[in-house]
Amino acid sequence: MQLPLRLEIFVLKDLQYFISLAKHKNFSKAARECFVTQPTLSNQISKLEEELELSLFERTNRKVSITQEGKLILDVAKKTLENISEIQKIAHRFKEPLMGRLTLGAIHTLSPYLLPIILLPLKESFPNLDLVLFEATTNELLEELESGKIDAALLATSIKKEKNLKELKLFKEPFWLAHPANHKIYGVDNITVKQLQRLDLLLLPEEHCLSDQVKSVCGIKSNDSDSPMQWLHAGSLETILQFVAKGQGSTLVPALATYEGRVNSQGLIVRKLEIDTAYRNISMAYRKDFSKESDLKILGNFIVKNLPNIVDPI
Repeated sequence: MQLPLRLEIFVLKDLQYFISLAKHKNFSKAARECFVTQPTLSNQISKLEEELELSLFERTNRKVSITQEGKLILDVAKKTLENISEIQKIAHRFKEPLMGRLTLGAIHTLSPYLLPIILLPLKESFPNLDLVLFEATTNELLEELESGKIDAALLATSIKKEKNLKELKLFKEPFWLAHPANHKIYGVDNITVKQLQRLDLLLLPEEHCLSDQVKSVCGIKSNDSDSPMQWLHAGSLETILQFVAKGQGSTLVPALATYEGRVNSQGLIVRKLEIDTAYRNISMAYRKDFSKESDLKILGNFIVKNLPNIVDPI
């Protein structure tokens, strides 16, 4: 049923006047509560009664009393204003940046090193953000994105081939060389790509993008490795570093994995490489139709601003 035009425009204010008068049973007190003059309030109540074609109040020189019809409408009026208040709260909540639940995915070789850096300051800056973290390989994260199970993903590979996704570039993360303390390369100052090729490289399984990235930096083709340890594909970077510390090979690690002494095993040396191509690009991927794109941009900017100086913002 379509409401008369005046009701659509003025009903909320009129309902406030109506509820106040029903509470105080006095025009002067109701007017003061509503911050209007008594004639204004009296006039609006009369107009509301005309629109409804009902008498809401019985008026005498001594008192104002609500009618039976008015009592029925009063209950609905109170619920209506309560619902309007809830609508306003919801609208206000969504106007604030980074509020509510956000499901963020990240690759295995980034999540344990980046997220501990940003989570505490992120919670302090956006206390109403409910961040749910999801860790997986690149392909798994892309599948979760496409299906809508996660809202965004922190990746180290390009998504140009993904038609339904967008990419927010965040930072360049250099690769550092991890080798045994007693390795002959320890005395080499400026390590070259050719010297990396001669190392016994330990790699993650091929489903991890880090494996291909390390090969690319070292100029090694996928099936072109003579390392005696090529049979070893450990499931985590931490496991590989333990093998390196025991003198069983070398590897490249992302810079954030070395931050604040995280790589601190006895017998292990971690060194920054002065090779222009020794880095990976970190970005945030999300669906093109994601309704809170502005929130993701705020999150991306926050991540970049809170990065340590061992990585370079893009």
